[in-house]
Amino acid sequence: MGRDFNIDDEREPDSPRPDQADSPRPRSTRFQEPESSDPRSPNSRNPIPERSYEVSQSQAKTMADVGTFRTIALIDLTHVRYGGNEKQTLAEVNNLLRQKLLRRSISQPDRAVYLTLTPEGHRFLLARNVLGAHENQVFYHGFVKTRETEHDAAIYQLYQKEAENIIASGGKVTRVVLDFELKKSLNRKLAKLSSLPEDEKEKRKSEVAKEDGLIVVKGKIQIPDLRLEYEDRDHNPTKVDLELATGHYRHGSLAAKSSAGFKIYASASDAVRLRPAMADPEIMQEIFAL
Repeated sequence: MGRDFNIDDEREPDSPRPDQADSPRPRSTRFQEPESSDPRSPNSRNPIPERSYEVSQSQAKTMADVGTFRTIALIDLTHVRYGGNEKQTLAEVNNLLRQKLLRRSISQPDRAVYLTLTPEGHRFLLARNVLGAHENQVFYHGFVKTRETEHDAAIYQLYQKEAENIIASGGKVTRVVLDFELKKSLNRKLAKLSSLPEDEKEKRKSEVAKEDGLIVVKGKIQIPDLRLEYEDRDHNPTKVDLELATGHYRHGSLAAKSSAGFKIYASASDAVRLRPAMADPEIMQEIFAL
């Protein structure tokens, strides 16, 4: 990003330049959050005081992207959502930050900016039911672990890469499933097995994994970083499980992910370090570069 790309920029997002005084302004909606209940589901809306927000359709789509992937790096959001337009990115993101619909985190020492939804932003997104999202699409808010933020944000890059392949082959992505969602489903089911004898528990573990389209490798259910559900060119529903490997992955981890049938990606630098391991007969799988 250029030196002027400053997330702290507090200029009014929609203020036109003098030479654009008569230009049409982006359409925005004054949205008043309704009260709701049932806090148990991942996408539930909790009762909150009524409040109005000024959010354009473009900003709502940005919120949907951030909520889908929990966290996105500002630089990636600029490249993907705004076609590299830093000025528009700043105007829209700063507007959402000021209204406390987004929250930011700045890493050290590289000063990379990461974004996530606030609880208010999460409720807004659900209440608005923006942009025809799949009815089972889960949205998230809040950072999880600071040391994992960079990896979590890279899942957005992983999605873009694989979605391009799906679209190029005539398909359409219908739902994004993060490992958070898969783990929650599995943990809920596995908790019911705790009282069973060990041999019965292991047998049921394989059945539980199969219910979520997963398999057990060497006694452990393998969970991908990202699952994309999509329709192929003939409108048949299918899925692909993706793993974002790093240079720190051990041979056993890669072998397990490969045995589970995951499609493995890595950054260009990590791919070079991992390539010798991928040539192992136990793995024998191509690694794709982001």
